[in-house]
Amino acid sequence: SSGINAEYGDETDVRVLRRIQLAKGLTEMSLKDYNQAAKTFLNIPCDSWNDEIISPLTLLIYTTLCALASFKRKDIQKLLIENNNFKQYLDMQPTIRNCILSFYNRRFNIGLQSLDMLKREFKLDLFLSPHIDDLYFFIRSESMKQYFAPYLCCDMVKMAAAFNTDVDSLELELMALVGGEGVKIDSFNKVLRAVKRNEKEQVRRDVIELCNTLQFKTQELIVKTAILKAGLVIKSSAPNIDEKPSTSSVRGGGPL
Repeated sequence: SSGINAEYGDETDVRVLRRIQLAKGLTEMSLKDYNQAAKTFLNIPCDSWNDEIISPLTLLIYTTLCALASFKRKDIQKLLIENNNFKQYLDMQPTIRNCILSFYNRRFNIGLQSLDMLKREFKLDLFLSPHIDDLYFFIRSESMKQYFAPYLCCDMVKMAAAFNTDVDSLELELMALVGGEGVKIDSFNKVLRAVKRNEKEQVRRDVIELCNTLQFKTQELIVKTAILKAGLVIKSSAPNIDEKPSTSSVRGGGPL
């Protein structure tokens, strides 16, 4: 009897934990904090799943989309592919598992095609539908960054083929994406180039900034020291409530 109660208690704890995590993850997703939502969903145990607000397969979809939209490649490997708890969810739907592997292995055209085929179905979901367009945009943007990351120079014709689009459309996407990312678009040669940073110039700027900061702090300290020596410290005129009146004042009947 005690063994049965203990087992029931464990299952109850798992259900309570799952429901708390589900509520937390859905709230984070509603606030468009997709990175934290994915991490919360990943902590939800796969055991004893029944009578929940969403199904395990739905949770798998939420987790996958939020993760692909916000995780770096190393996080996809560590937090998704090598996650023993999440593997139990992946076994339920090989299509989603293959989609994740496609993105991790840089086969972005296959991964994006898989998501496009499921997009209409995803839009029917009550919690997910308001976020589908944003999630798909972030997934595509993150994929483009990962595609270019290993290179100093990239052929935009090949890149367009990898993302199921034409070169002109890709160029428009990249113009919106690479602003301030250390990347330059060569429209004439249809090449994407990494901008080489002048490390010496950056060090020079850092040193100048540090010297200016030190100079300001030194001058400030000199001024403070001069003020103290000159006795120009302004003291508060308000009486100190902790001070006790002198004995002479009390005895003399003077004003307190």
